[in-house]
Amino acid sequence: MTGKMKKILAGLSVAAGVLGASSGAQATYNYSYFDVMADAGTYGPISLGEDITLDACGSTFHRADGSSQSYTLCDLTNLTQFTLTWKAWHDNQWTWLGSYSGNSAEDGLSVNVNTGDGTFFSEVGTYYIGLYVYVNSDKNIALPSGSYGATGNDSDLAYDGSTNYSFDWSSSFAITEATSVPEPAAALLLLPGIVLIARRERRRKRQAAATA
Repeated sequence: MTGKMKKILAGLSVAAGVLGASSGAQATYNYSYFDVMADAGTYGPISLGEDITLDACGSTFHRADGSSQSYTLCDLTNLTQFTLTWKAWHDNQWTWLGSYSGNSAEDGLSVNVNTGDGTFFSEVGTYYIGLYVYVNSDKNIALPSGSYGATGNDSDLAYDGSTNYSFDWSSSFAITEATSVPEPAAALLLLPGIVLIARRERRRKRQAAATA
C-alpha cells in the first residue's frame, strides 16, 4: 500500500470517528427531552363566599424518557415559555378562569377565584377545576440543577402521551352553603345570660379580694 493511499484511509477513519461521535451526541441529546404533566390540584369543600386558591405546583416538567428527573413548575425559575390556563366545570357547564403565559405565566401557579353570587361558583353543588399546561417547542428550559431541559417538537415527545401540552381535571369537590350567622334577635336572647355570667364573675373577684 502506497503512502498516499495510507493517508487517504487514515483521513476516512478520522472522519468516520467524528461522525460517530456526532451521532452519539445527538442520541444523548434526544434523551434530554423534557415533557409536561398538568396537575389541577385538590379542593374543597368550599363554603359559598369563600375564595378558592388554584394551585398548579403539582404539575411537572420531567424527562420524557420516563427517568426519575422531574421538577414541579414551582421549582423552575423561568416560566416565560409556558402557558397555564384554568377552567371550571359544573352541571354540564364550564368556563375559563384565566390564562397566563410569557412574563405572566408565573402568576398562573396560584390564582384566587371568588365564589358566591355573580360568579361561576354561585350555587351549592359538585365542581371540577381543570388545568391546561403548554410549553413552547424547541426551547431549552433552565433547570434548578443548572442544566437545561430541551422541549423539542411534539412529534419527538410521545413517550408518555402528553408531549408539550397536558390537561388535567381535579377530583370533584363540593361548594356548600355559607356558615350561618346568628340573627340579631337571636343574639339578644343570649344577652341576659352574658350579663348574669359577668355579674357572677365580679362577685367572685370581690369575695376573693375580701378573703385575701
